[in-house]
Amino acid sequence: MIEKVRNLAKEWLTSGKVEVIFGLKKKDGYVAPHIFTKVEELDSLEISSKYPLFYTCRPTKKNVLRLIQEKYPDMKVGIVAKGCDERALIELAKRDQVDMKNIEVLGIACTKEEAVECRCPKPYPHNLLIGDKVEGVSEDKDVKNLLKKSLSERLAFWKYQLSKCIKCYGCRNACPLCFCKDCAMEQELWSKIGDIPPDVPMFHFIRFYHLADRCIECGECEEACPMDIPLLTIFKQVRGDVKELFDYEAGLNVEQESPLLTTLDEIPMKEVTNGI
Repeated sequence: MIEKVRNLAKEWLTSGKVEVIFGLKKKDGYVAPHIFTKVEELDSLEISSKYPLFYTCRPTKKNVLRLIQEKYPDMKVGIVAKGCDERALIELAKRDQVDMKNIEVLGIACTKEEAVECRCPKPYPHNLLIGDKVEGVSEDKDVKNLLKKSLSERLAFWKYQLSKCIKCYGCRNACPLCFCKDCAMEQELWSKIGDIPPDVPMFHFIRFYHLADRCIECGECEEACPMDIPLLTIFKQVRGDVKELFDYEAGLNVEQESPLLTTLDEIPMKEVTNGI
């Protein structure tokens, strides 16, 4: 499948459909996001379910695509996107972090094995061009098993899991939707400096709420956690609650407004400056 992706990306670049291709590149044994500007470069284009395309660059608190668009607002960009990449793109666009006007999505499907490994409910993008749609993981066994426990057992489970936190901020830094200029989790009010583990439940519960309407279930937070805290499990539960309460799912439609578009100060998100 990789050759099909590379060939189509080359066609887009050669024909002028896009001016650059934004995708993953493998070099020296590492895989990372890359801006391809020349056709011959695309021979090193990579596809992988293990590496995210979008993440927030620090200290700018902006993702790579936004940085490109700020410098070249009229540039036509082709994006090689998996299902989770497209969901991230949709949520970023919804929050004015990227502009969809000059973007073309070259959608690729993940395999059934990749979907199971990532516990992904929708392992393909809307604009699927290469690969076959496969059924995602509709019922997560970790969530199912946890919900079988009593409320007190679940409370004990999460108290133990969150007590392992060393406040490294890996979960926040890996999340494609964490782009606040001023992170509440760094404020003394919510997370006392020098305390490890951070106060439970405040440190993580703030993040659980803040991402309740934007989590795309990519699992990057859990993947980044050095203490093996099952963060994807709690976010799957939270995402399920938002679906049940508001009939809303993040990452489906740019035009679908979130029912929770507020800041931690309860200010409507639309009244807040970009990037807050």
